[in-house]
Amino acid sequence: MSRFVQDGASQFQEVIRQELELSVKKELEKILTTASSHEFEHTKKDLDGFRKLFHRFLQEKGPSVDWGKIQRPPEDSIQPYEKIKARGLPDNISSVLNKLVVVKLNGGLGTSMGCKGPKSLIGVRNENTFLDLTVQQIEHLNKTYNTDVPLVLMNSFNTDEDTKKILQKYNHCRV
Repeated sequence: MSRFVQDGASQFQEVIRQELELSVKKELEKILTTASSHEFEHTKKDLDGFRKLFHRFLQEKGPSVDWGKIQRPPEDSIQPYEKIKARGLPDNISSVLNKLVVVKLNGGLGTSMGCKGPKSLIGVRNENTFLDLTVQQIEHLNKTYNTDVPLVLMNSFNTDEDTKKILQKYNHCRV
């Protein structure tokens, strides 16, 4: 393919990307006009987040996953829970747990489930949220085995601010 054709194709793709972004921006502005006054700021933040993600999506080239590189894990690396349970806890459980980090994805908003913030704040049982249960589990480990297992939340720009506010209620917890 000649350089002229490649340049033309690149320019064409760029024009299409720009038109898509402009079109989405206009549609999002229309949607924002339908938001009630008490939901306006929250809706604006959500729509800005979507627009940023859409922009990032349009900038990516090629497949998002190279499926040819994905392989099954070795058979012996996956063990049934009963086999692991039968071994019991190691004598050095505290030092093993001190190497552990609990990582939770916390980037999704729970709007489809009636939550106005991160999905981890959805109520699940006895007035607890998913985040409450996670903190309780890690705190139990830390107290029981005298360890310092940290909780790392992977936030998005949509959930970071709300999560920082909510985390203040766990200041007394050993997590």
